[in-house]
Amino acid sequence: MPLALLFVIALELMHAPNWLIWLEGGVLTIARVAHAWGLITTYGPSIGRATGFFITLFVYILGSLACVYYGIKGII
Repeated sequence: MPLALLFVIALELMHAPNWLIWLEGGVLTIARVAHAWGLITTYGPSIGRATGFFITLFVYILGSLACVYYGIKGII
């Protein structure tokens, strides 16, 4: 979770498009709500927790690729 927030901050500092920053933050919020819903409604593994995990993983992958892209773009 903190790493995803660092991706959002890094993208903001690298002047990434606003839609990408909002996408990262919005999807991360949805993932955390899904994970919390899964924890509240059931004990142990649940579809909500799995959904939250995989969406958070997607945010990590998207954020890392975007940071690499805009980092290289800033150098060139």
